[in-house]
Amino acid sequence: MYFMLLHSYFSSAVCQLQGHFHLNGRHKAGDVLLGGLFGMHFFSVFPDLSFTSEPQQPTCHGFDILGFRQAQTMVFAIDEINRNSNLLPNVTLGYSLYDNCIKLRIGFPAAISLVSGQDEQFLLDETCVGNPPVIGIVGDPSSTSSIAISSILGSYRVPMVSYFATCSCLSDRQKFPSFLRTIPSDAFQVRAMIQILNHFGWTWTGLLVSDDDYGLNAARSFQSDLAHSGGGCLAYLEVLPHADHQDETRRIVDVMKKSTARVVIVFAHESYMINLMEEVLRQNVTGLQWIASEAWIAATAFQTSNLMSHLAGILGIAIRRGEIPGLREFLLQIRPDQQHNNCYGNNIVKLFWEYTFQCRFAPPPAGWVEAGGALCTGQENLEDVETELLDVSNLRPEYNVYKAVYALAYALDDMLQCEPGRGPFSGHSCGNLQKLEPWQLLYYLQKVNFTTSFGDQVSFDENGDALPIYDIMNWLQLPDGTTKLQNVGEVKRLPFKGEELTINEDKIFWNFESKKPPRSVCSESCPPGTRMARKKGEPVCCFDCIPCSEGKISNETDSVDCTSCPEDFWSSPQRDHCVPKKTEFLSYHEPLGICLTATSLLGTCVCAAVLGIFIHHHSTPIVSYFATCSCLSNREKFPSFFRTIPSDAFQVVRQNVTGLQWIASEAWIAATVFQNPHLMPYLPGILGIAIRQGEIPGFGEFLRQIHPDQHHNNSYGNNIVKLFWEYTFQCRFTPPAGSVDDVGTLCTGQEKLEDAETEFLDVSNLRPEYNVYKAVYALAYALDDMLQCEPGRGPFSGHSCGILQRLEPWQLLHYLQKVNFTTSYGDQVSFDENGDALPIYDIMNWLQLPDGRAKLQNVGKVKRSAFKGEELIINEDKIFWKFKTKKPPRSVCSESCPPGTRMVRKKGKPECCFDCIPCSEGKISNETDAMECTSCPEDFWSNVQRDNCEPKKNEFLSYHEPLGIGLTVASIFGTCVCAVVLGIFIYHRKTPVVRANNSELSFQLLLSLKLCYLCSLLFIGRPRLWTCQLRHAAFGISFVLCVSCILVKTMVVLAVFKASKPGGGTSIKWFGVLQQRVTVIVLTSVQAAICTVWIVSASPTPHKNTQYYNDKIVYECAVGSVVGFAVLLGYIGSLAIFSVLIAFKARNLPDTFNEAKLITFSMLIFCAVWVAFVPAYISSPGKYADAVEVFAILASSFGLLVALFGPKCYILLLRPERNTKRAVMGRSIES
Repeated sequence: MYFMLLHSYFSSAVCQLQGHFHLNGRHKAGDVLLGGLFGMHFFSVFPDLSFTSEPQQPTCHGFDILGFRQAQTMVFAIDEINRNSNLLPNVTLGYSLYDNCIKLRIGFPAAISLVSGQDEQFLLDETCVGNPPVIGIVGDPSSTSSIAISSILGSYRVPMVSYFATCSCLSDRQKFPSFLRTIPSDAFQVRAMIQILNHFGWTWTGLLVSDDDYGLNAARSFQSDLAHSGGGCLAYLEVLPHADHQDETRRIVDVMKKSTARVVIVFAHESYMINLMEEVLRQNVTGLQWIASEAWIAATAFQTSNLMSHLAGILGIAIRRGEIPGLREFLLQIRPDQQHNNCYGNNIVKLFWEYTFQCRFAPPPAGWVEAGGALCTGQENLEDVETELLDVSNLRPEYNVYKAVYALAYALDDMLQCEPGRGPFSGHSCGNLQKLEPWQLLYYLQKVNFTTSFGDQVSFDENGDALPIYDIMNWLQLPDGTTKLQNVGEVKRLPFKGEELTINEDKIFWNFESKKPPRSVCSESCPPGTRMARKKGEPVCCFDCIPCSEGKISNETDSVDCTSCPEDFWSSPQRDHCVPKKTEFLSYHEPLGICLTATSLLGTCVCAAVLGIFIHHHSTPIVSYFATCSCLSNREKFPSFFRTIPSDAFQVVRQNVTGLQWIASEAWIAATVFQNPHLMPYLPGILGIAIRQGEIPGFGEFLRQIHPDQHHNNSYGNNIVKLFWEYTFQCRFTPPAGSVDDVGTLCTGQEKLEDAETEFLDVSNLRPEYNVYKAVYALAYALDDMLQCEPGRGPFSGHSCGILQRLEPWQLLHYLQKVNFTTSYGDQVSFDENGDALPIYDIMNWLQLPDGRAKLQNVGKVKRSAFKGEELIINEDKIFWKFKTKKPPRSVCSESCPPGTRMVRKKGKPECCFDCIPCSEGKISNETDAMECTSCPEDFWSNVQRDNCEPKKNEFLSYHEPLGIGLTVASIFGTCVCAVVLGIFIYHRKTPVVRANNSELSFQLLLSLKLCYLCSLLFIGRPRLWTCQLRHAAFGISFVLCVSCILVKTMVVLAVFKASKPGGGTSIKWFGVLQQRVTVIVLTSVQAAICTVWIVSASPTPHKNTQYYNDKIVYECAVGSVVGFAVLLGYIGSLAIFSVLIAFKARNLPDTFNEAKLITFSMLIFCAVWVAFVPAYISSPGKYADAVEVFAILASSFGLLVALFGPKCYILLLRPERNTKRAVMGRSIES
């Protein structure tokens, strides 16, 4: 017998079971029994564990048809083996199967019941003979349960063959020596998942795992293998809660929605997925590609119509499908045995029957019949109901159960085929059925090798794992909304080819509009010319693309570093290739080269002369004080060379690792093996965590009184003192076979411990011992509290107390949870809800003493208090630092990034290693170690250091800058010239030259030109609302007035000359003085109307333009309406063109009397200026656009002023003799 909860009586040698576990199961007798653990219920309810009464047995509910089918597969396999005359002839296999309800707290007692049996009692003084209750166990399906159960069974080498436990940790033969499995390890499944990710280029994925050993170990393996493969990163890793934690589930789904990862991998059992899928459906999470582990890829619970829009197209790993001939017929023959279905928990078929037919066997529960419930007869027909039990088209876990049973059977058959005298055990003995030991069967089980009827080979490697093979499955959504699980590939490990992935992509159903695999990356690839710079605090797949600096290139996608160009090359503008540098050298043909060449030749001649002198005096010794080359030690080559500096040959440095600050864990901080003079130069100053030190009064005296009891020191393994004594005094109590001389000294037991050099008596640094001391006292105080209980006032049922004669362990546990006492050293001992004591650690430091020894000194402590939380106390002044500065060393991977930069993680290195990237223009960081640079506000720009936002420079055409001053001076100058010309013309208004050229229009023209000059001042200075509204209106009206005067003057000249011809007298009537004034007023009024409509409908306004320059604000006037501005210019242009055409027509009239040629010339200048103005204005940014407009106004105004009034002023001022009517008329007649 292996495991029994025993109640021992001091007066008798009888052991009996304390109680039975109430387990659901199925049993059948046989010569040899196989045990089985299966999950046949989804849920379980546990009683309250207050330990005030004997804990009740848990109950299970939610029948699992598939778990029951797996159990029946084991029954079928055993029945098939019993009918096979070639396998285990003359041996009948029996079975004992239990339901673990998918809970360790039920599965573990079930395993204990299997290997201990159900005998009520047995006598210790009788020899236990015969077979164990079971020789091996098929199960458990859960990795968590398998870890716990096999760690116990492994100590007794009881074989355990699991069909569904995939945790890679179970491959550790040191921890689980008797564990084997017919399902591949998660280590292979994880690698298969990573191969699928690499195949589709998915480098950015999310990982969800269940909160059990299966999920947590899969997460560790996945993270490790993914990091080694370098094929991607995790966007998030979340642990799915098992219970109904809606808040946690909602948080996990929120993380999935917010993440940019489009691929989600889930390692979890079906029970963990139910709440998750309900939340996915509630939040309508779509657009994800799910990757399922073998635990839930075939779960029919999720293949519903409402989930198909979210889950269709799932890819996943599935257990290898197999075929088991005859299984369906066997399942159809299942019938409940109403006579024996309750004995020893043999009731699982009854529970299945009641669940399937929705009936109850007699006697039914109270009220069942009254509520209309049916009674089961046991004769119902399974073919008449829809049940998954009979669907044998997709046997996966069942196939593994089938192989596990056959593996145990073949191993037992191989053992029984052993020939006596040729066996593998001691003395070449064989195992036999009458005295079968489980470890004997385990020996054969490790070597089993057979082929199933489906053609699969079954054998186990050195870790107990079968040759792995997985199917790759895909959820295909059919037109009717149902789901079909289709095989789209496989992944397997071949003995010689290694791991191999085969996928039929054309067959895969993708639940996306593109009908193609989704793209799931954290950052897009960096093009050539850039390098990847990791973002701090994010995985390696998340990076920025930083342009290569000048002189460096990257010509590949996703380059980690930029490569420097060769010496004769330089980077192209795109930084993706190197181009030859422009050649520049010191030539013989330039003056500098000629001078240097002459100097070089002179130096050469001087050297030759010195060489000749030295050859003549070669025996003179040379003593160097700095030449270290070892080649100078060759006396044959350099017989007269000496030096006062050592040769390079002497500079050999031994590897000497110093300058490190060691931080030790509690496991070795107090290790004396390192406290020796040889290591002291390297290790002094160590800081570390140590277990709390305590004092135990009288402990030293107690240790010195220890002596071995030679009379009873071997009874019941009571020999540890004897072994200690022999080790300490290097003697033996009982010499082994051989002479005493070969052994050495014999122990007497009277040796004195004080005479031996031993750490045993050193009680100055009690740390683990102090914890042992507190643990013993905690149990003692708990027992004392229980014995102090007053009858009738106890905490147990009926207010009873625990008594020593019938002590139950759970009663002591009740008091142990509430224990609270203080040790003699002053430490309080109590336990929290997790059974943990209040944590406290000493912080220790190695102090180097003057004699070279090390002393372990306490420099602080770290503890968690009930109210303050975790608290660290360090006395820095007391710490010994083994550095010249006597201060703590600085240990950083990268120095802090100063303001003006941001941190970018280096790819492939921890997050503490980063580059400091300067902020780009317009962004700043004003903190040390900034993660991101912050954009400046709209009216601000970053300074040169990128650590502060400064107001942008304001730009407009100012009176204080040279350009503005120049234009202002030109405007005022033009205004003054106009005033002077006007004065001249007024002074000479009665002279022939002035009168002959229509003096009134000339005065109007001069006035309009003066307005043109003055309106240009509105374009200079900071734009205001009134200046913006007036500048274009004043400009437009002034120039229309000017051009109108010119146009009327031209038309008058043309009319006068037409009137001088015969029959042309009528033309002059239309151009009298009144008509001229009306024409000018009407033409000008049209422009005034245009300006009025423009200003009223879309008035020009001041505008801050930040588009021209990043670091400047350009103040300008927004035109408001481009159409209005265009109409204004178009009207001026049309008048100007009309004037040019009329003046051109009158150009051949007599020059003395009219000014047609001058008008033509001036209007050509005017048109040329304004034609050039349009492209110049459009292409000029900011204030330069205003400058161009002002320049055009001034240029055209000066052109008109000079061309029209320059010749007249010349006559009036310099040639007055020509300012007579005779001269004018005479010239006219001559013409």
